[in-house]
Amino acid sequence: MNTMIESATAAVTIGSLALNAWHHAGFPIAMKLASRVIGGPAAAALTVQAELPEITVVMPAYNEAAHIAAKLRNLAAIDYPADRLHVLVACDGCTDDTVAIARTTLAEAGCAHLDATVVDHTRNRGKVAVLNGTIAMVKTEVVVLTDVSAMLPPDALLRAAAHFADPNLGAVGGTYRLNKPGSVGEANYWKYQIAVKRGEAAMGCPLGLHGAFYAFRRAAWAPLPADTINDDFIMPLEIFGRGWRVAYDETIVAYEDEMTTPAQETSRRRRIAGGNAQQIIRLAWLLNPKFGGVALSFASGKALRVAAPFLIVLGLLGSVILAAGSAVFATAAAVQIAGLLGAAAGALLGTSAPRGLAVARYAVAGHIASATGVVRYLSGAYTKPWRRDVLA
Repeated sequence: MNTMIESATAAVTIGSLALNAWHHAGFPIAMKLASRVIGGPAAAALTVQAELPEITVVMPAYNEAAHIAAKLRNLAAIDYPADRLHVLVACDGCTDDTVAIARTTLAEAGCAHLDATVVDHTRNRGKVAVLNGTIAMVKTEVVVLTDVSAMLPPDALLRAAAHFADPNLGAVGGTYRLNKPGSVGEANYWKYQIAVKRGEAAMGCPLGLHGAFYAFRRAAWAPLPADTINDDFIMPLEIFGRGWRVAYDETIVAYEDEMTTPAQETSRRRRIAGGNAQQIIRLAWLLNPKFGGVALSFASGKALRVAAPFLIVLGLLGSVILAAGSAVFATAAAVQIAGLLGAAAGALLGTSAPRGLAVARYAVAGHIASATGVVRYLSGAYTKPWRRDVLA
């Protein structure tokens, strides 16, 4: 091989391997250390306030017949003054019984005290359009967004409200738990995500908030572009970009009741990957070194997540090409091939796969879905509203 070409191949390969090692191992370790050394996200003190902020809970809903009754009963059990809590259920062109079930549930004795309105939009416009239109009508100081399938603890709103005693706070999010993980890999993925978010908060700002539950100051909000994919990522960071503080409170735990199928999980990961590519473009200003730890987190966790599948391919190809002349690259190639074979074995064994192989399968499948999602976004595929019954 030509010396110059070999040197260039080695440089690209080493760079790809190093960036992937940092993204998958170094960065998570750094986040764990940051949360321990700097301190993890602190819960706001639950002191008795002279006047709790008025809150409007906004819930976009599309074909949520399986969950809407449980969610409304969950909100009715929330510990918050009834005269300071409002609920808006924005049904986005539902084709099932979501609207009827919601109205029937609100007529129950246990929900009668809840100031709730069900808005029945006859046409499916997509979550972002519904959010923009609904939030624009809200007059309360604080807005809460929550998924219909996520159940909240009784003190969720009191804990969120306590944070808004800080006039500089723009948004606060809770953490996320799966009641029924679809797989071992999915359970580990969310443990990883929560650990990283804890570190991001310690570095200055959590990068995005879990869509299952987060609250923001109405004055800090601005409408999102209609084609926004990951609204729960872009909205909080735009609030941060306007000069507000964004907090993460692990004492507010939203429990996800819906269990995703493998097909739904793959579709979700593809669309999130497309959103990751979109947010790198729209939030590129976060890479400015003036943002310090937040910029580092954004580059290491989000930008590299978009690049990771392609860096993996470059690292593997380069290692294989250079293996004959280098024990180091031969070892690197062997390790990577072993990982892929482990993932393949995990796929073949299915639910009977040992934990390690199941995690390897989930990781590789995730990178394939991520690469597909990025390519689909760049080709203009994600322009239609998301629908739970249409796999993307």
